Amino acid sequence: MTTIRRLTDSCLVVTTDEGATLLDPGFHTFGSDEVDLASIGDIQRVLVTHEHGDHVSPDFVRWLLDRGPDITVHSNQAVADLLATHDIEVEVDDPAGVSSEDVLHEMTPMGTAPPNRAFTVNGVLTHPGDSYQPTSTAPVLALPLLIPWGSTFESMEFARRLAPRQVVSIHDFYLSQSGREWIGNIARTVLAKSDIELVALDWGDSYTV
Repeated sequence: MTTIRRLTDSCLVVTTDEGATLLDPGFHTFGSDEVDLASIGDIQRVLVTHEHGDHVSPDFVRWLLDRGPDITVHSNQAVADLLATHDIEVEVDDPAGVSSEDVLHEMTPMGTAPPNRAFTVNGVLTHPGDSYQPTSTAPVLALPLLIPWGSTFESMEFARRLAPRQVVSIHDFYLSQSGREWIGNIARTVLAKSDIELVALDWGDSYTV
């Protein structure tokens, strides 16, 4: 049994009988007061897809490590170099039960495309980070919906190409609750035509796969 919880934006917690994995601890979750950080619970490992602050806040990672000194942090070398300046050790190998695919971030409006590591946790959920380039997915795909480097249309095409059973929306922090519901309903309608279910998770919500 696996529980998927969305904290805010692209930050997810995947919990199995073996423990909890937190993905993309960005500043939205840590600095917004939208979710009670004390409710996160025990975390065994942290996975970071790429170096942008909305996906990795050094302060958030430090906070997690101070709560649980046995936590391991995993990412690519670019994130390892970034967090090394904050005296945070990052392992560039995948932990047990996790697989990854190294791709590039989609081109940003600033003309940059940093390295991006898509993670699959326990064969249940794939988090692509900020990329449409991953070539496979677990039954559940975390799907960016409001992005400066793409579009909702391109996200729908990405999901239909990989054909997960379900998607969980991410990367829509700057929408209001009604805005998130609106864009989620659009995605739900479009993806249902391809037999893909959108699972709506707002801040702090969870469901069991």
